[in-house]
Amino acid sequence: MDASRFPQSAELTVITPMFPPSKHLLDSAATTIGRAAECTIPVRDRYLSRKHAEIHASNGGWILKDCGSANGTFVNGDRVVKERPLHSGDRIRIGDTELVFQSEAATDRFLAVGDARVTPSISIPVREIDQQAGGLSQTSMNRLQVLNSLARELIGDCPLDELFGFMVDKVMEHLHPSRAAIALLSESGQSFVSVEIRREDPNDTTELAISRTLLQEVVQERRALAFLDVKDDERLSRAKSIIMQGIHSVICAPILIGDSVVGVLYVDYRYTQRALSEEDVRLVAQIGKFAAIKLENTRLREDAIQKRLMDEELKTAYVIQRRLLPEVPPVVPGYSLAGLNRPCRTVSGDYYDFVTRPDGTIYFTIADVSGKGVTAALLMAGLQAAFRIFCKSDPTPAKLVEQLNMTLKENLPQSKFVTLFAGRLHPEDGCVEYTNAGHTPPLIIRHDGIEELSVTDLILGMFPRATYHDQIVKMEPGDVIVLFTDGISEAQDLQGDEFSTDRVRTHLAGAHATDANAIAESVEKAVHEFCHSSQMTDDVTMLVLARDGAEESRGS
Repeated sequence: MDASRFPQSAELTVITPMFPPSKHLLDSAATTIGRAAECTIPVRDRYLSRKHAEIHASNGGWILKDCGSANGTFVNGDRVVKERPLHSGDRIRIGDTELVFQSEAATDRFLAVGDARVTPSISIPVREIDQQAGGLSQTSMNRLQVLNSLARELIGDCPLDELFGFMVDKVMEHLHPSRAAIALLSESGQSFVSVEIRREDPNDTTELAISRTLLQEVVQERRALAFLDVKDDERLSRAKSIIMQGIHSVICAPILIGDSVVGVLYVDYRYTQRALSEEDVRLVAQIGKFAAIKLENTRLREDAIQKRLMDEELKTAYVIQRRLLPEVPPVVPGYSLAGLNRPCRTVSGDYYDFVTRPDGTIYFTIADVSGKGVTAALLMAGLQAAFRIFCKSDPTPAKLVEQLNMTLKENLPQSKFVTLFAGRLHPEDGCVEYTNAGHTPPLIIRHDGIEELSVTDLILGMFPRATYHDQIVKMEPGDVIVLFTDGISEAQDLQGDEFSTDRVRTHLAGAHATDANAIAESVEKAVHEFCHSSQMTDDVTMLVLARDGAEESRGS
């Protein structure tokens, strides 16, 4: 290939919610990205297609191609229709995942995988690394001294993003190689996602390449390997990637956590011949063990710190979200109003609210954002702000829901949606105007039975120009309207049976002319008794409107 047409080295940083960022070096072959395990870069994101996008080299540059994904591929906010050239710093959005493209990756961060077939001169299974044949020789004593010294230096805490650099520096200090590298493997085990390299010669800019067959033996066979006097070994005459680097000796050992090889430790000697022994291989392999222990301990420590910080942030988010919900329902003569929200996690994606207008009418709403946790809670906060703003212009419920839908469509992530019921109560005559946008149908308890307000329109956030319709229901004295999310109707017991809307109806039988708070508390208690000790898997939210005076009305 013409050198001018060969692409500059590049890397891709993958940033996915709930997982730490990972780096992937790109080669000239096509790099596929998607949910499928066989993709070059598999990504755990349910909004991705199995093969979502592809990056490949072309005319000295890099091209991004959307592979007919369902939810699209975006670069710097613009949708990729078919293909698009990439430039360093471009930010690629696929589903909830962001990919940062960087070209001209620095050579001291680069570790390539070549195709040369090589045969190791020394190969020791990891399980035999600690075994010692015969008595302790002087070289064995020297190895133990190095390990003791390194163990003391690794006792102190070191941030995860600095750990590899620290360890490679220590390898250089104790072993004096030409180059040393620690690299973490991708899930496929065929490439590296995190690399740290040090070079004895600061002017050395040559690429460090590891044979693919060598890597497979280290990873699959769990062996520490060495190659001695490469230039003089006829068995390695075909290993051009090694010959061209001028390497005389190489040691490569696995980094194991549990039974899994998560990376490799590599050292080589390029400019001076050094006869490597089994003791040298054992030393590097044992340093690899130290690296694995330190890596896992540091990761667990930082995970614990991050979890503690996340827990603190979630507690703060919980307090803020509680303040977004009504502290107490409005007081309306002749009526009792109630609302409750019990998140299954720290924060909730369910929402209910009341707004009192100057003319005495009461807007009320209940909503359920798809999904759970922080993302749903953030969307709920935006919905609350929009609802209270739009109510100020006294719209009909249908007009209000149309405005909410247009606002949400602009801000909702793809594949997210909201079900919502909005109503407006006129207290003087008990008239309730309402619009249902795909929410669980409310129940109205009358003196002669329970009705379901079953008419519904489209959910919010899917179609920006959706049309909504006003409905009207009259609350007679003693009537009660009960609104709830599917966290109640779909709550499950230990056998997996649902509480169901039918059970809600059965429980509410005879609740005509009952106070709203008593009804909300009674239903919540019934749901928890039904579930017994099983964990609630969805948020539980209710809103109840009850009109007083059934006996007075009948008496008059």
